[in-house]
Amino acid sequence: MIFSMIHLVLISVIILAPWFLYKNPSRRMILFYQRMSYSTHCRLFYGKILLLTLILFHFVCYWMKPGEYGVMLSTVLVFYLFSAKRSLSLINGIRNSRGVMVFVFTIALALLFTPHMYSLGVTLGYILLAVGFYPSSLLEGEKPSHKEFATYQEFQDDIIRNYYL
Repeated sequence: MIFSMIHLVLISVIILAPWFLYKNPSRRMILFYQRMSYSTHCRLFYGKILLLTLILFHFVCYWMKPGEYGVMLSTVLVFYLFSAKRSLSLINGIRNSRGVMVFVFTIALALLFTPHMYSLGVTLGYILLAVGFYPSSLLEGEKPSHKEFATYQEFQDDIIRNYYL
């Protein structure tokens, strides 16, 4: 019973996080955008959070259906993501090419409806979720510029516009 509730929460994160947080101009999200843009350690932590979420999802999937071989296939991808640097290079590679992003989305959607491949489809969905909130290469690693903004609203708009390029 508890595992099915955890499974439901993990699946709803894929739907609700982009709905409420994508291009959100709140102060907390602006702080998230700044930290992700300017701090390598924050991006490495982001990769580790992705890995932790995928490990939890795979544990729940294996506990619910221990004989599924699709869980074993998606575990190979999770093992690849054990290195935070490799996970960030994967996220960066997908982020920098819109065609690759569409291809991964199509594969993830097809795998959701393929028997025994549900866990691999959700794993790719979580990777796409991480890609969606990863900073653009324009802002990545760049130190804050000393632009003067007349209002906080102009600052917010500039950060959001450059973050999701």
